Amino acid sequence: MAFRLLKKSIMMVLREKKQFTVFCLMYTILIFWTSYSIELVLKTSDLGLASTSFFMALAVGIFLSLLYSWIIVRRNSKTIATLKCIGWTNKDINTLISGFILFTTFIGFFIVIEVLFHYAAFFGYIYATNPAVFGTPYYIENLPLVSLLPVFVTFIIFLFFQILAILLANRKILRVRPIIALKRVGV
Repeated sequence: MAFRLLKKSIMMVLREKKQFTVFCLMYTILIFWTSYSIELVLKTSDLGLASTSFFMALAVGIFLSLLYSWIIVRRNSKTIATLKCIGWTNKDINTLISGFILFTTFIGFFIVIEVLFHYAAFFGYIYATNPAVFGTPYYIENLPLVSLLPVFVTFIIFLFFQILAILLANRKILRVRPIIALKRVGV
């Protein structure tokens, strides 16, 4: 039952192409920004700019997660009310909205991983094929990269943000009444 609902939520999120694209790109940028900030905190001794950047990224991440869940429930309130009219429970609808939120986050994470792999491959190739420019023994440690550990730490942090967003969405779902679906629109 839950797998079928998650599949439906993925289909629903892909129908809303603009909203999905915008929030997926924002999550991608935020995951990269936070990962880069963690990398700066680990590599530099001056923690002022790095920690400020990290906390700003976290604040923006929390805000966007809560905003995304609020927008999803707000835009789909008539759909939620209709689903309640035909017998869906709040648990089923919460699973649907949770899949909506988590799918967007996972896609943003996979885009970051993909971009980092391509970035590493591109610069590794450039450095390997031009030894006269970069020096003969140019090692992978010298590549300007964000390592995978900060990316995974950031992903765990963003999953925590998404749990907060799901709790907010659940609270909003409980407030949606089935009568909304039965009201006449435009007389």
